[in-house]
Amino acid sequence: MRLGALRQVAVAALVALVLLFAGAPAAQARTALDARVDALTTQQLLTRSPVSLVNAGRQARARKIADLRHAASTGWGLIQILAFWWLWRSGNAARLRDVMRRRTRSRTAQRAVFGAVLGALGPIVALPFAAVSYRVVFNAGLTDERLPQWFLDYTVRVGLDAVLGALIVAGVLALVERVRVWYLVVAGTILAGAVASVALAPLLPFGMAVKTTPNALVALATPLEARLGDPGTPVVMLASARHSNALVARAAGVGPTSRALIGDVVLDHMTPAEQRVVLADTLAHVRFGDPLRQTLLAVVLFVLSAAVAVLLSDRVGFRRDDDALSRLALVATFLGLVLIVTYPIYNGYARNLETRADEVALDADADRAATVRAMVRYADDDLVPLCDRRTVRWYFEDRSALGGRIATAAGTADPCPGGAPAQPRSTP
Repeated sequence: MRLGALRQVAVAALVALVLLFAGAPAAQARTALDARVDALTTQQLLTRSPVSLVNAGRQARARKIADLRHAASTGWGLIQILAFWWLWRSGNAARLRDVMRRRTRSRTAQRAVFGAVLGALGPIVALPFAAVSYRVVFNAGLTDERLPQWFLDYTVRVGLDAVLGALIVAGVLALVERVRVWYLVVAGTILAGAVASVALAPLLPFGMAVKTTPNALVALATPLEARLGDPGTPVVMLASARHSNALVARAAGVGPTSRALIGDVVLDHMTPAEQRVVLADTLAHVRFGDPLRQTLLAVVLFVLSAAVAVLLSDRVGFRRDDDALSRLALVATFLGLVLIVTYPIYNGYARNLETRADEVALDADADRAATVRAMVRYADDDLVPLCDRRTVRWYFEDRSALGGRIATAAGTADPCPGGAPAQPRSTP
């Protein structure tokens, strides 16, 4: 689970203390799982089925965890839609509006309070499903965050959502009254904000604390950056072990602020050859500006979904207690329904970007055995199922099935349902 802003600021402020305890040798963190993956030979990695390379017990557990998280995600989304529908249908949205009108004549204050209620209502009713998802991840050993801290973080997020809802509702309705093409202004503002957030994210004191990047990691990255045509990209090490046991690696920023972020757990568990594979994949995402691409698509889908939601809400007849403010709960209901439809479009695009990154990274590094070993370790350590259920794979997953990715790198048959047969591969 991602940490809330409150704890993230505290962690950043204590980064000096983090560094005091960050120097333990990597060998201390290695496990029996690591030893098993280390023992796989190059021939085994490049000829055996992915199913036989991973730990069977861990895979069974990974499938159960994936099913639980998908069910929790479904409940998390649907309960919010139902809550917004109830708020409008029950007349409570109109009652809230009337209460605020009696308490203040300020239309801005009325709108802000209504927006805050909308912003907070969703995460509040979804709390049980979010808690289930957290508990599943905690029991799997992928996060060390305790329940009290998680609940505090979640409470902070509810507050931030309320503030954001207040600003959006008050701002948008004010624009509707004053600007004829208000929708263009709103869309442009959201787009500009998204670009700014991607560009500034690596520079803000939020998220995981930063550690001194080892020279050995920089040495591994330098030739890869040259091959990818993007030399000089900073490689930043995150103190991810303080929050999670997951193998964290991602691209961040855009243009001058681009970074390859690598968690220290990667160095603890992976061999130098695997670290080079992870670097190549992350730098490929940096090379093509994938963080910005994904954010822009998310913004476009959200704006289009909002437009469709407004059109659909206009098809529902007004009641006697309705007005533009109270009907925002109805708009939120339709927005949730439309986002359910557009969500797999975003995930499909993300899968395409990941597939391209895999191909580019393999061309840059050319170590197929290390690529397969890194993915096998990822499956074992992070409890990632090789093959998702076909009924949910296309909808929930933003990466192609790991079994297929391993098979592509090794040139073996894809073990997943509907997978491709073995493909001839060039010699590494």
